[in-house]
Amino acid sequence: MNAKLAIDFWVYPGKLGLTQPSLCLFHDAVQIGTPLLDALTELFGQARSARRTLTFKASTRKRALGELKLRLVPEREDLRIMNIQHDAYTGIIQMTDAGLALMTDAVASWLKGAEDFGISPRHSSLSPKQFGKLDKASGELWFWGPGYDAP
Repeated sequence: MNAKLAIDFWVYPGKLGLTQPSLCLFHDAVQIGTPLLDALTELFGQARSARRTLTFKASTRKRALGELKLRLVPEREDLRIMNIQHDAYTGIIQMTDAGLALMTDAVASWLKGAEDFGISPRHSSLSPKQFGKLDKASGELWFWGPGYDAP
């Protein structure tokens, strides 16, 4: 993906749901988020080391992030669903097939107008006792849209 997306992407300074960090996405027009869904769709059926990187236009958000790295990885003992983290500039989401399905459903809902919701491994069908170490350490990804200006 070469074009910078006109989506705000940032780290919320507190906790929005059950875990931290809380990474947030905000769009002011539904179709702007389509490249994110396209990147997730491309990962379906790919080798378990497939990656996609999305870049975002500069944002005025206090802890803005410029990139989102999506990594499809094989399920393993320490990662059953997904791990959501960040560094100073980049959000990083490692996902198994189960995590990819969760992400794809969430982004599709966001593009249909859903907002003010988050996802994490806790939204999967697994019980927390079945989580790997990285699932347990995961933050959350929150979705905001035109009808609700994000915090």
